Amino acid sequence: MSIFMKATLKVDAYKLQEFLDVLLGKLVPMLEEHGWRLHGCFVERYGSIKPAVVVDIWEMESMAHVERVMNGDFYRQEPRYQEAMGILKAAVLEEQVTFMEKKGGTLPVFYK
Repeated sequence: MSIFMKATLKVDAYKLQEFLDVLLGKLVPMLEEHGWRLHGCFVERYGSIKPAVVVDIWEMESMAHVERVMNGDFYRQEPRYQEAMGILKAAVLEEQVTFMEKKGGTLPVFYK
């Protein structure tokens, strides 16, 4: 059964585009190479203006899959991650991660 991760990030509004470029151009491809699937990256348009709020919905095959990818922090050695760190440190003000199980709806499930 798949496990979903919702990452909610508060991002400096003035660094939002630079953050999105790094997230979508470097980090998403890196994690997708390890089997994670990004179902969507959403930027809230109403609500607080500063900071900007970004919500990502990821799918992994299981919590064991999450742990395999995160085990040993392999990604911290990845050149794409290291290139992104300066922007991430400057732009991300707060991050919250929630793991969820799908119980209904039309979002396709890739792992069974």
